[in-house]
Amino acid sequence: MKGLGYYRLLSDFIFIFVSFEMASTMSGRELSRLDWGMLLFLMVAWYFSSKATNLYDDFRTVKFIDEFLLLIPNLMIQMMVLVTAFFMLDDRVHARKFVFLYVGVSLVILTVKKYIAKKIAQLRRLKGKSLRKVLIVGTSEVGMSFYEMINNSHHYGYKVVGFVDAFKPVHLNGMYKGNISEIEEIVNRMEVDEVIVALDKFEDGQLDEIIRVNEKLAVRTRIIPDYFRFNSSRFSIEMFGKYPVVTVRHEPLEYFHWRVLKRAFDIVFSLLVCVFIFSWLFPIIAILIKLDSKGPVLFVQERWGRGSKPIKCFKFRSMRTNAPDIDKTGKFMQAGQDDPRITKVGKFLRKTNLDEFPQFLNVILGDMSVVGPRPHAVKHNIETMGKIDNYLVRHWVKPGITGLAQANGYRGETTDFNLMRKRVHFDIWYIENWTFWLDIKIIFMTAYNMIKGEPTAY
Repeated sequence: MKGLGYYRLLSDFIFIFVSFEMASTMSGRELSRLDWGMLLFLMVAWYFSSKATNLYDDFRTVKFIDEFLLLIPNLMIQMMVLVTAFFMLDDRVHARKFVFLYVGVSLVILTVKKYIAKKIAQLRRLKGKSLRKVLIVGTSEVGMSFYEMINNSHHYGYKVVGFVDAFKPVHLNGMYKGNISEIEEIVNRMEVDEVIVALDKFEDGQLDEIIRVNEKLAVRTRIIPDYFRFNSSRFSIEMFGKYPVVTVRHEPLEYFHWRVLKRAFDIVFSLLVCVFIFSWLFPIIAILIKLDSKGPVLFVQERWGRGSKPIKCFKFRSMRTNAPDIDKTGKFMQAGQDDPRITKVGKFLRKTNLDEFPQFLNVILGDMSVVGPRPHAVKHNIETMGKIDNYLVRHWVKPGITGLAQANGYRGETTDFNLMRKRVHFDIWYIENWTFWLDIKIIFMTAYNMIKGEPTAY
């Protein structure tokens, strides 16, 4: 969080105070000393939740809709803090009304405030005020891509004044300002605020000279590393001792506190499902399976979990007992449409995803998560990992009962490897972009798909 971020945080504290006062008045609640302590606690909670959601990171690079969506999880945490506080105070007279009024008023006030702030900033930039002049060093694909992004996104508040490079490209016309060796004169003449270095290759001492010139003229230098040749869209840079280390794939679930949050949610959610749904649904499904075909109720199959370690995955049995899973050529047989191995009850279970319900036991045991890349049969993994280069990356996290790929319709049989690649792409994107709210969204998407039915569920 930078200087402007702290001003925005302070202004939001003022509006939180206003919302608290309005909610008290509207609910008929007289404020006491404990309430002022509650307000202080709400502000502390807001500070930490806003840090976790990056609500105040770089005002220039966030659209209004993105900032609005970030308000939702922060206000949800405010609601949980209030509910907990009222429970501990054993105050139920005005609690429910006050909580909903506070959250509702806060949502309206903060949304309007942020919208107006964005509009004011946009108007200033349209008038040429509060714009930062940027000079791009390098006309490679990365440099041109950055230029197009700035031009197409006025909310960033940047204006590209030109390019410098070792040669003059034909397509730049008047935007080419000169050679890299002339950068000091160019930066000084054009009154540049920032220099973006987007070179794919550097000559000896070239980058050092660019930085030296910029610091001499008190101009900030930003460097875009050419990491796009790697098959990843997320990077993280951290210090290892005195050395900066670039991690090609950034995983939020590498951090202990996020793993604890995800695990806590997995346990609570799975226990609720087991108590309120599975407890009565299990005997019904078990009876139907027994009446339909001979064999056990549960099907236990070895699959790969986190770190490609084998786990025992539970499912309701949906196929005939001893049905083969390998064809005559030794290739793994995925379940397909009108598969003769599937029983009548099994067809219904697979269509509605009810065959996966026993995997909530896997979640409680710690082998799986509610949301994550779907675990595949061992034979399927072995056959696929040699054909898709980054396939095993999906095993960096625990497998899930549902996943981003399945929520987006990529489930069922994958005879086309392009479909398998798309599924793997979704899985890796999930790993690199995980948030708690993404898990909630995937769960709702999965529930919606179960209700409406899926054509590839067989």
